[in-house]
Amino acid sequence: MWKYDPKKIYHMPVFFGGTEFVPGMTSNVYDNVTINMTLACEARKLKEYIPEEFELMSPSVILTFCQLRAVEFMAGGGYNLIQIGVPVRYEGKENKLDGLFPLIIWENNAIPILGGREESGQPKVFADIQDLHSYENRVFTNASYEGNKFLELEMKDMVPISQSKLDKMNEESKQLNIFGYRCIPKVGEPGLELRQPILYPQQAYADYGWSGKGVVDLYKLTAEQCPPYYHVVDQLKELPLKEPEQVIMTQGNSKMMPFAGKVLS
Repeated sequence: MWKYDPKKIYHMPVFFGGTEFVPGMTSNVYDNVTINMTLACEARKLKEYIPEEFELMSPSVILTFCQLRAVEFMAGGGYNLIQIGVPVRYEGKENKLDGLFPLIIWENNAIPILGGREESGQPKVFADIQDLHSYENRVFTNASYEGNKFLELEMKDMVPISQSKLDKMNEESKQLNIFGYRCIPKVGEPGLELRQPILYPQQAYADYGWSGKGVVDLYKLTAEQCPPYYHVVDQLKELPLKEPEQVIMTQGNSKMMPFAGKVLS
């Protein structure tokens, strides 16, 4: 008969045995190419999507594309993601932190989706996300669901970032506070069994960087085209987003540290 061991790390399905917890096991290392775009928006609209435990820090949206490779926990495999987040502050009884609150994260591999949702409350869902294409001093990609494209992203007029600016960016990225909101629905009735604000620490280091101009296009989907989350895309499409103000692409590595995370209070 299967027995639960509270000293082990478990992932579904748990019945085949957990993993021994090793002190200091705090990170997964990735090689990555990342594009970050900052887009101004109306504070009133963004606050509709932020839990009451958090405070909006600025009326802006951070759109991030990551092409992740040599992922340790995937034995050197890789995946792509597109994230839409907002800068927030958490002020609880014990914790006071500034960071980024992702509203949604699309990924094209189920393995990081499952771990990120269950362990760290990250709002991950599946989408087909193309690798980054590079042509005539521009890079571009898109995301779709079963052939129905809902997002296009492009960066153009790229120029290298100076070493001094790169050094400053790396200093600021030594500690990235990414927040999650772990929600477990009730069984057989409405409501949530559990809702927890989560801290999911990360780090990033850039070997190279470029600045440029960005273009983002969102397209509405129907319930027939994307039954799981067409309503999410439609609401994002309705946000009064301005043109990207700051667009940065970096190449380097990052560390995700789920075992250094915690429930915020």
